[in-house]
Amino acid sequence: MNCKIVSFPNNVQEIIFHFIPDTSPSLDGLQGRRFRFGTVEERKVILVMTGLGVINAAITTQLLLSFFNVEGVIHYGIAGNANPDLHIGDVAIPQYWAHTGLWNWQRYGQGPEDELALESSGDYTRTLGYLRFANYTTNVTGCASHDNLLNNIWYQPEEVFPVTGTPEERQHEFWVPVGSTYFAVAKKLEGLKLESCVNATTCLNYTPSVSTVERGVSASIYLDNSAYRSFIYDKFNVSPVDMESTSVALICYQQNTSFIAIRALSDLAGGGSAESNEADTFVNLASDNAVTVVVEFIKQLSSSTL
Repeated sequence: MNCKIVSFPNNVQEIIFHFIPDTSPSLDGLQGRRFRFGTVEERKVILVMTGLGVINAAITTQLLLSFFNVEGVIHYGIAGNANPDLHIGDVAIPQYWAHTGLWNWQRYGQGPEDELALESSGDYTRTLGYLRFANYTTNVTGCASHDNLLNNIWYQPEEVFPVTGTPEERQHEFWVPVGSTYFAVAKKLEGLKLESCVNATTCLNYTPSVSTVERGVSASIYLDNSAYRSFIYDKFNVSPVDMESTSVALICYQQNTSFIAIRALSDLAGGGSAESNEADTFVNLASDNAVTVVVEFIKQLSSSTL
């Protein structure tokens, strides 16, 4: 059975792509998810929609890895763009992903010099740094400093329990790498020219292309805020910001399975016009560009000698 992958709904960011070998187990227990079987560039594949957010993406990925003997995972779709050097319609392929939605929210009156609750037991850390809400207070005049009851949030790494490790012996990971072989193949796609027109009357004034980048981040937050966009870029040097990829990366990391995420940039995560989000206009263009790059990636992977 061939799998049609040239047309998807607007929420294509919830799609995940997988390679599979010749054998598959019973599908009992997969109710609620539809796993579509097919081939792309003579590779056997399964296509499944994860659903919105990090929890749905993690559940779907774990189901897939539990029920099928997969070779690797390609996660793809749309994302916001935090990198001022990239543009709407471009496709970004990060080498590392982090979950930026796991916080320790510090009580009012405490600061960077104060130990976090449970920090001494190894549950939390101040290593990754924090966001101080008072830095974003507006309409403050006549004083050199100000405060905010929301205080600080400290970014935290995820607890992980790799199958190659000791059961119940936790490790911590913040920047999760993609598969080294997959990333080497992705670098062959750099500069690939992509579609620039939504339709006959709506076009970008440049030609989007593919870039491999250092970092991407995920959280179950739709980011459409200029101040936080600038903060997250300056602090972590990230390009795509989405709601699913890191959870897929973490599951694959724990299961010792190759992984890569391919994200087309549909909007500027709040960094564009104050009147509307660009995704309203460019979501279909970005979705199509993501699919184009996935197919080309599989083509390059199939012919790769890495």
